[in-house]
Amino acid sequence: MLKGLFKREEDNGEPQREKQYVLEDQDEEVEEAISLLGGNGGRLDETMEEIDEAVKEAAKSSLRDIRLMEEGRCPSCGHKTNPFLFTTVCANCGWFSHISPEDGHSVIHLKNGGTIECGSTFDTKDYYILGITDGVVRAKVSKENVEYIEFRWTDDEIEKKRQARVAVQAGVDSWTEKALTDYEDEDQVIIYAAFGQTQERYVFGNRENAEAFKKQYPVRVHKNCYGRTCLDCDLCIKRFTGEDETILFESPEAIARRG
Repeated sequence: MLKGLFKREEDNGEPQREKQYVLEDQDEEVEEAISLLGGNGGRLDETMEEIDEAVKEAAKSSLRDIRLMEEGRCPSCGHKTNPFLFTTVCANCGWFSHISPEDGHSVIHLKNGGTIECGSTFDTKDYYILGITDGVVRAKVSKENVEYIEFRWTDDEIEKKRQARVAVQAGVDSWTEKALTDYEDEDQVIIYAAFGQTQERYVFGNRENAEAFKKQYPVRVHKNCYGRTCLDCDLCIKRFTGEDETILFESPEAIARRG
């Protein structure tokens, strides 16, 4: 039922809407909702229009946040952020975004003295911390029981990050190939884009160069890296969370190539 309800077939030559994820075990709930609205076809159509509008508004909000972060500004208050090696912090409102270890791991320290080790953690911004290992949620812990979270970076991981940061600071614009130091008075823009099945990191000295790059390379063959986060896409063998450099998924083949 879910597939039939939310799937949009080709209509008047328009391409089919992008494939949507299907929520498991929700068929019965959807059928009950449709039954309640079934007495009035107009109400069901109106509901679907409201859903479409909600999706569009959410997409606009996500794109706005990504653009602000690309420009080094806080998605919460718009002020300039302070970048650190693995973390970006807004001193104005306290917003922050951090990168989880790739080679190391995370440890959730509980108030009762116990610990939970996992590959990375995810803050639900509500009541729970999720412990994730190999792409699987293996622990769900109430924030009330958490003392602190420890990130155990490997020495190699720290060194690689330092080298990457130095390379960016002394790098060149991915569009003009001019030194980024030529754009010191402008905001740098960082874009992740996949022209095949792997993403690459592109740095630009200003917004104009980034937009010129996008026009030249629209990346529309089978994905839209500029307009949606990796959370909404499963077409790459390596994906990021969309907010920072935390890896959301990386295939065994990609890991093997990385060595």
